[in-house]
Amino acid sequence: MLTNLNARLLRMSTTLLLSVCGAATAESTLTSRETVPDSADHTSLQNAAAVGHDGRFFLARNDGTFRLQIAGELQFRYYGTFNATSSVDDYESGFQHNRTRLEFRGNVIDPRLTYRILTNFNRETGVLELQDAYAEYELENNTRIRWGQFKLPFDRESFATGPTSVQGVEASVLSSIFRLDRSQGIMLNFQAERWQIHAALSDVRRALNTAYQSGAEAEFALTGRAEFRLGHAPWKQFRDQTAFRGDKTGFLIGLGGHWQQEGATGAPASTTGTVNLYQCTIDVGFEADGWNALAAYTGRVFDGTGDSVYDSGGLIQAGVFVSEKAELFARYTHLVPDDDRTGGHDDFAAVTGGLNWYFIPSSHALKFTGEVTWYPDPQADSASLVKAPDTAIGLLGDSDGGQFTLGLQMQLLF
Repeated sequence: MLTNLNARLLRMSTTLLLSVCGAATAESTLTSRETVPDSADHTSLQNAAAVGHDGRFFLARNDGTFRLQIAGELQFRYYGTFNATSSVDDYESGFQHNRTRLEFRGNVIDPRLTYRILTNFNRETGVLELQDAYAEYELENNTRIRWGQFKLPFDRESFATGPTSVQGVEASVLSSIFRLDRSQGIMLNFQAERWQIHAALSDVRRALNTAYQSGAEAEFALTGRAEFRLGHAPWKQFRDQTAFRGDKTGFLIGLGGHWQQEGATGAPASTTGTVNLYQCTIDVGFEADGWNALAAYTGRVFDGTGDSVYDSGGLIQAGVFVSEKAELFARYTHLVPDDDRTGGHDDFAAVTGGLNWYFIPSSHALKFTGEVTWYPDPQADSASLVKAPDTAIGLLGDSDGGQFTLGLQMQLLF
């Protein structure tokens, strides 16, 4: 009986196999005769699109009309902060993902019509947040117009260079306080051989993902930045703050200005009534074969019917390559709150020194950074301007001064 069952199963399996093979042969014949009637058409289908990696993963039509690039950023950090002058054991340390980003960019219909969508997973909540979302069209004569949500064109640290290409683990405390960050609006850019200008009409500073009736927004804000290039270094060399070995020599001078009325100005409570925010900056960068330097100054005025408040700050920094992959750097930052501020208005300084190690020469794609920052002044004495904790730069609140922060970071771009 078992033998008969095995024989039946064998016959059924053979019949099923022959049926499948017959169907596959028929389908193959049908496909070759009806779906692909001409070998030239088959070749054109193969050449219609491309997939590859040219610094970013991409999908694209070979005629250039459509392109999608996919990229990402990982910045994994260790911070250890201690206070050398505190009377108590004041030490905090741990790991954090400072940035985990996904980026999509490319062009639609025409290579001149481009777009960018940048998202980031919040380092405290893990929630995916929208950062950049804009389209841009290239007009005639090196002019481009951008609309959507983007960084406002103001300073060198946060606008002209991204967070993955700054000198140390993070941009300076000057940028942390004075940067305008993102907003929704339109921006015009014109680039000549030796100078370029950005001009933006937007809602307000730091208006990330806000609706048009939001109380955080102004009716409108005006922001502009002009840059002047001297020497042989091309524009793309100034997209980061590092000068690799083999880079050309050049200067970049930048001027930025911003004005808004009402909205989230960041004014202190003593500035009442209709508040106007005026902000300006100037920066000078120098790059050569394996070394660089940068100096910047920023000031702002909160002008209202109450007290008018003027805050300012500046930085100087420099870096030098001691080998093809190793770069030493140092930075000094100084902040000056207005004397009319309440809740701590003393000067505040930060001194940073460290090392960048580029696993791939002349590339930020895989980079290790180690640095030590010393905050000699008590944060509490400057608390009206310098808020703490600021986990992005490793600054904790203290009333004694002498705070040290060790920062270690591995960065991966793909």
